[in-house]
Amino acid sequence: MSRVIDFYNFIDSIAPFETQESWDNSGFLVGDGEKEVTKVLLAWDATEDVLNEAAEKGAELIITHHPVIFGALKEFHPKNIAFLAAEKEIAIISAHTCLDIADGGVNDCLAAALGLEKEAAGTKASFTDLAGYEWAEGYIGYAEALGILQGDGNGLYRPADVVSYNEMAAIVIRALGYTDDALQGTFPAAHVAQAKALGAFADVVSGGSAGADRGDCAIMIFNVLGKQIGTTDK
Repeated sequence: MSRVIDFYNFIDSIAPFETQESWDNSGFLVGDGEKEVTKVLLAWDATEDVLNEAAEKGAELIITHHPVIFGALKEFHPKNIAFLAAEKEIAIISAHTCLDIADGGVNDCLAAALGLEKEAAGTKASFTDLAGYEWAEGYIGYAEALGILQGDGNGLYRPADVVSYNEMAAIVIRALGYTDDALQGTFPAAHVAQAKALGAFADVVSGGSAGADRGDCAIMIFNVLGKQIGTTDK
């Protein structure tokens, strides 16, 4: 019978945990690796409802996308999902950014769903600092060719840098078909102004040069769906 560690090793073989982003905490996070598994519950997040469902269904293992332990765990009591999972003897494995970038992983599935797989195939970016990001180069190159991504102006993409709200506004505006030459003003003020005019920042609390979290990026994109002024198909 398969053990928890066997599931971990299988996931590691298709989405190596060592490839996760430095800020991530994917891996085998709760439980006994030698525990035998008869049922597995898959979930986006390990919530109390998910934990209760696993217990009701007799699942010894929960596999999530988002890590059940992300930042420093400074308290460990019954209000913590990790505590409750350990108490119920339910193991948790989380595969987050390692699964995002895996061959055939989350990013590839999203790109395929958007019809970008063919366009990105074989496309090369001009940026010289993409070592370690070969999995994304086709998509970066495609976005560069469309004028959506322009790098830092010195031939670098700086893929490990945090994207600011200002930079995200520029990406959104360019994706809608606005060119830098068509906007009144300079980068990034003109792009931010246009993004705000289109309602991209609705329900987004932060802004400016602060690092944009992925939830806010998704909100910004959602807010402008259907507001494309032209085409990015060059």
